[in-house]
Amino acid sequence: MKKNLRIASAAAAALLAVAPVAASTVSTVLADTTVTVEGGTQTNPTTSAELILNVTNAATLVDGDTPAKVAASISTPSIPAGATVAPAKAQVYVLDANTATTDKLTAGTTYVVKVKVNITGLTSLAGKTIKVNGKDVAVNAQGISGEIELTSASFTIPDKSLVGAPFLMEKATSDKPAVAVTSGSVDLAANALSVDGIVNAIKGKYEVANTNGTGTGIATVDWNVEKDVRAALKAAGITVKADGSFTKPATAFPVTLNLTATNGATSTAVITVNPAAVADTSYPVISYNGGNFNNGQTITLKDNESFDYVPVNGDINKTALEAAFTAKVSGASSATLKPTFDYSKVNTKVAGKYPVVVSATNANKKTSKVTFMLTVGVKGASYKTVQSDGDVPVYEINGNTVTDTKTVVKNGDQIAVFGNPITVGDKTYARINSADSNKYVESKYVDGTFKPANKVAKKVMHNAYIYDKDHKRVGTKTLAAYSNVNVYGAATKLADGSLVYQIGDNQYVMADNIDGTVRTLTHNAYVYKTSTKRADRRVLRKGAKVTTYGTPYKFKNGVSYYRIGGPAKQYVKVANF
Repeated sequence: MKKNLRIASAAAAALLAVAPVAASTVSTVLADTTVTVEGGTQTNPTTSAELILNVTNAATLVDGDTPAKVAASISTPSIPAGATVAPAKAQVYVLDANTATTDKLTAGTTYVVKVKVNITGLTSLAGKTIKVNGKDVAVNAQGISGEIELTSASFTIPDKSLVGAPFLMEKATSDKPAVAVTSGSVDLAANALSVDGIVNAIKGKYEVANTNGTGTGIATVDWNVEKDVRAALKAAGITVKADGSFTKPATAFPVTLNLTATNGATSTAVITVNPAAVADTSYPVISYNGGNFNNGQTITLKDNESFDYVPVNGDINKTALEAAFTAKVSGASSATLKPTFDYSKVNTKVAGKYPVVVSATNANKKTSKVTFMLTVGVKGASYKTVQSDGDVPVYEINGNTVTDTKTVVKNGDQIAVFGNPITVGDKTYARINSADSNKYVESKYVDGTFKPANKVAKKVMHNAYIYDKDHKRVGTKTLAAYSNVNVYGAATKLADGSLVYQIGDNQYVMADNIDGTVRTLTHNAYVYKTSTKRADRRVLRKGAKVTTYGTPYKFKNGVSYYRIGGPAKQYVKVANF
């Protein structure tokens, strides 16, 4: 079962503050900064833990900001069940000098954040050691680990005096020159099914560049391909082994590359990774533009296709599109099949590039699927990838009046953005659809500022309804106790104060049904499985802390009980708390 990171100390319960320190060992706190506690346990090891310190707002920091503006969070890919993490104050360090700074952040300087933490609740390891991030750490008799120092990845404050913007370029070959791209694809050989294999394939075919070239006063461009590849594999549900390898995926998947220049300019490009295809002649073969495609491959449309570049608010030319594709029953048969087309992801109200899936199924129930990107809008637009935790509203702006159009774009959409952002009130907006459009989305979702929360699987401990943001039930479905559900980011509050986890677009479940609430027994208590039968011989002593889940159940005897533990039925009388 995955657990949210719980902060043990009173000071840490409120905030993990990133604060400058003087050269001495005494921390000087200028200001607290809000922190989002991310992640959760993917495993519940008994003798080890992995803790990761992340800087969550590096993209928004500018020259002259105080170190206290740096926001950080700790994620826990793995931690023993029942353990909690207690951080001290965090400090900002100059990377090369490895010294904490009390000065303002300086353009062009690279920094890291460091924080010291203890892990509590390690009663089973009292007097032993726990391995944290690969290192042995002593645990005292009270089940508290020794001090552990965490260091974040480095980040550099943008130098706005430098010029240029980053972009991705497909390298020149013997038969064609280098070309700027916003999307593309790579094929993986059967012996390259690994993180390094994808990284090498991408870097072998593409490179980064600056619109102003190179030289004095021109920003350099960075791309952390490995980080982006690992994020894409996780999003695709592909398990990466300790050596970086993985089992061949069934279908292709996208990798969003994040390009950042040292002046703070950013851009993204989406590369589709096609897993190694071993011909299976029992599957249908889909044909387009003289080429035959196997299951999972991605197709690039011809530049002059009549059905591409659908007008905004226009109709897809399905007749011409579907006439361009054919399919055969299998690799061993020339009999034809009629392909089917899934247009559900195409949003004709917003200019962008959207995936269309073409599929064909034969009499053996073997299905082949290929994907191509259909463009809505005009040729030559600049596309940005939406990064969000849910639906992103499209607004109409006239003067200083901002109106919700009830149209949305979704995380991963590639939408056309025009010109510079505008500011209305305390928000900035990016123009979409065309250079003279009055349709906008908030800039943070397309400029790389917003970082989507990680998707984490958690176990539901109490039957749970699904609610929307207004705390109204969504449908009639109930999540069953002891089932697993994916949640996005840390628990958050609805407008009425209810603590919830987001599980989908405008879908939430009560956090208490997952994390529970720690309560203190005021009486000795038995553990029951029914109103008349005890679950076991245990007697929970007065003063013990017990985690209960969800609202109480009222049994046939009229007595209310809290659920504890599981998956076997375990209940404690409410009156004992």
